[in-house]
Amino acid sequence: MSTYLESKHQDAVHSIDDLKRYFHQFAKPADKRLVGIECEILAVDSETGEAVNFSGPRGIEAILNALAYQFGYRKIIEAGRTVALEKQGTLISLEPGGQIELSASPVKNVHEVKRQLDQFFFELKTIRHFIDGVKFLTYSIQPFSLTKDIEWVPKTRYKIMSAYLIEKGRLAHDMMKRTAANQAAFDYASEEDAFEKMCLVMRLTSIVSAMFANSPFSKGKASGFLTERMHIWRFTDPSRSGLQPSGLCTHATFEEYLSYILELPMMFIVRNHQWIKVNRLTFKRFIEKGYRGEHATQQDFELHLSSFFPEARFKQYLEVRGADAQRANLIPAIPAFWKGILYHEPSKKKACDLIRHWTQTDHFKLHRDIEIRALKAKVRGKLVLDLARQLVSIAEEGLAADRQFNECEEDERIYLTPLKALILEPGETEAERLLRLWRGPFREKKEALLSYLAI
Repeated sequence: MSTYLESKHQDAVHSIDDLKRYFHQFAKPADKRLVGIECEILAVDSETGEAVNFSGPRGIEAILNALAYQFGYRKIIEAGRTVALEKQGTLISLEPGGQIELSASPVKNVHEVKRQLDQFFFELKTIRHFIDGVKFLTYSIQPFSLTKDIEWVPKTRYKIMSAYLIEKGRLAHDMMKRTAANQAAFDYASEEDAFEKMCLVMRLTSIVSAMFANSPFSKGKASGFLTERMHIWRFTDPSRSGLQPSGLCTHATFEEYLSYILELPMMFIVRNHQWIKVNRLTFKRFIEKGYRGEHATQQDFELHLSSFFPEARFKQYLEVRGADAQRANLIPAIPAFWKGILYHEPSKKKACDLIRHWTQTDHFKLHRDIEIRALKAKVRGKLVLDLARQLVSIAEEGLAADRQFNECEEDERIYLTPLKALILEPGETEAERLLRLWRGPFREKKEALLSYLAI
């Protein structure tokens, strides 16, 4: 969830017309397009495996303060507490349950993404020398903590969100406090290109979620799901999360997308660094009537966009959100996969042809089946594993064509190698592997599981 940095200058929005060109202005030509990564990490007690509190000498705030001191980050303070860090366009923020999120500045290729991730993990590993008894896990759900036992990060945004979302879905607090994901961001060249990408992502996201299923174990036992994170999202707020029917439409426009966003209820606005709860008001109505003497600004609209959580969404770019948090060696595969398809027209067309005849019912049924079956799910009689293998091959074609090399003269296909070797060739997700290890070599020992998941 985004960390809001209030701007001194607020651009007034007098009518819906003032927003109609909002998404158009961020279109970029092919030679300017970039790739972004967001990576969420779980901090747990080394012995108990339970979530580290926000407060205390070994807490999340102490970790942020140590990172700021050791690596020169600027602290972002709310109500006297350190809640985020910033340095040269890179943001380290906190999810509501203390999940530590890297939002790296956008870069030219996946090689640079890998370097950003390596630096982030190096910094976290370094901090362990100063704060004892903490492990950082690359995993998608807290493995041993109950939701009620996880301390809320003391941000007013999260206080407002928690009250709003729990009325919309019974697992909203589980989503906020227990889950973690890896997200990627991509540019678009035009309105047409933007919706070709958005629709393709929405249609492929269930297959990608299956490939990267990695949340089978929580509350100290197997949950019955391979991606419990997806199950939790289904019971958060259906109106603003998951697969959205509008995203599956091939001929949508920014104006139609804007209309959809404007009809969603608002949660909050920020004035003079103070968060103000907004009750039962759509953004459209806010533009027309205002709220308690306050009137809409572009910054309010951008904040509103950040409170909408579908599998893919437009901000100043296309954000792709469907993957569970992965072990470190698999994280670069997520932006590599999507880049190979979305930034190469022949690959984009081949991927689209693969699922062209699926109905909306097919998509929604598959999305639900993935929670339990992952790569073993079927759609129209086809095994998702086989579809995933085809899609990765298509992505490799796109990456090969782009010819982005590292210092060893390797192109970006190297980041799909672990995905193929560990998951697609054996036909076993990370989730299934973790359960097999837990019941076998780990002998259901907490220490073994934590060591396996730690960076």
